[in-house]
Amino acid sequence: MRPQFFTGKTLPKKIRLGLQVPQAGPNAFASFVKDFVHHAHSAGFTKFWVGDHILMGGFAHRAKEHETFLEPLVLLSYIAGKLDNIELGTSILVVPYRNAFSLLKSITTLAHLTQHSFAVGIGAGWAEHEFDALGVPFRSRGQLTDEFCELFTKLRDAPDEAWSVGQYEYGGSGFEPRLNTRTNIWVGGNSKAARRRTARWGDAWQPTGLTVNAMREGITELGQLCMEAERDPAQIEIGLRLRIRPTPDASPQYIGDLLGPYIDLGVTDFLLEINTRERQRALDSIDRVVASAQMANLMA
Repeated sequence: MRPQFFTGKTLPKKIRLGLQVPQAGPNAFASFVKDFVHHAHSAGFTKFWVGDHILMGGFAHRAKEHETFLEPLVLLSYIAGKLDNIELGTSILVVPYRNAFSLLKSITTLAHLTQHSFAVGIGAGWAEHEFDALGVPFRSRGQLTDEFCELFTKLRDAPDEAWSVGQYEYGGSGFEPRLNTRTNIWVGGNSKAARRRTARWGDAWQPTGLTVNAMREGITELGQLCMEAERDPAQIEIGLRLRIRPTPDASPQYIGDLLGPYIDLGVTDFLLEINTRERQRALDSIDRVVASAQMANLMA
């Protein structure tokens, strides 16, 4: 039996489900990444996301064996070399950690070589110990993130013009490969600053783990901020990152029951993070997610 909120209804937009790729701790090895993405792709997933950390050792709750964390763009390059007809995503790149021009060069190169759609999820970051280690002022993270977003937009929309953004100067030529229309800014974060950044520069907003009520409030505020920025809210895609644990005894309607209320609010893209570090349990969880999503008409 399908969840009631989909019975007899046509979904207003295509709903996309993507997966967070394991990249930390004991699973941060090529063999597991390869098994995970191949299994997920064979099961029907086509969108794969990765996160970003520089120094895991600063997290007090992390055991030594969990300090490994794979670099996001290198990991996406590895995945893109294993699979065809996929979408790539970062959730999120902490853009203040890197020189904006250098980061954009890596992004455009990856997009150019793979020819995949690329959701460049970005954020200001929160792990102060990582900023300290990199010599980046923690209090400047918002400004640096805004500069990246503006630089991204200008390189995409005005690549033949001379301009300056903060510390960055551009003479109107020389940045190749260029940003393409399939490479977009996804602003991550639950704060008003993230929504304001989305309204000004973003193609999509992707918060993490919000309740249905908090999501409703966030979408309403985002609409108001878009109007202030003279942008059409309908042009902003709404995503959501959720950590899930599809256990063997979970209801067959688990995914439909979980995602349905968010879909009713207008969320069209879901990043699902399977909360297990055990290899076989992760692969079995993928199968349970797919079966449940198919029951809710969310996957073919």
